[in-house]
Amino acid sequence: MKKVVASVVLCGCLVMIGGCARNISSSTYDAKTLGSASSTYPCTVVSVRKVIVEEGERLEDNKTGGLIGAITGGVLGNSVGGGRGRAITTAAGALAGAAAGAYAEKSLKSQEAFEYTVELQSGEMKTIVQGTDTVFAPGQAAFLIVDPRGRSRLINR
Repeated sequence: MKKVVASVVLCGCLVMIGGCARNISSSTYDAKTLGSASSTYPCTVVSVRKVIVEEGERLEDNKTGGLIGAITGGVLGNSVGGGRGRAITTAAGALAGAAAGAYAEKSLKSQEAFEYTVELQSGEMKTIVQGTDTVFAPGQAAFLIVDPRGRSRLINR
């Protein structure tokens, strides 16, 4: 029974952690930027490269997953063995669970994106990274929107 409860708790928590990933779509705006004026520049896409955006680059940045994993691993380890062996399996389960939970959170907070290098009509080059919701090709005309209070984005022209 303990294993079932621990598994359900772990799955539920990992689903919640998945919601922690930042939305990097070109069509999503932060409410704080509403009403602010942005500068928009006609440009041409020069290069496109697929990249990975990571929110928690190091394992220690993924404390929630590590904590949830440690608790779940400890509960699962505690259900194995007896006497002194139970203490060892509890500790081992907690350590293994912490590592697995941290890796799981790191994986859930990573997402694919595109890095675009664009040339403005002035000849100036700019690079921007954004989500994969809109794909541009080299040579394609676009607009670069630069918001002084938010993130910049590339949109269709």
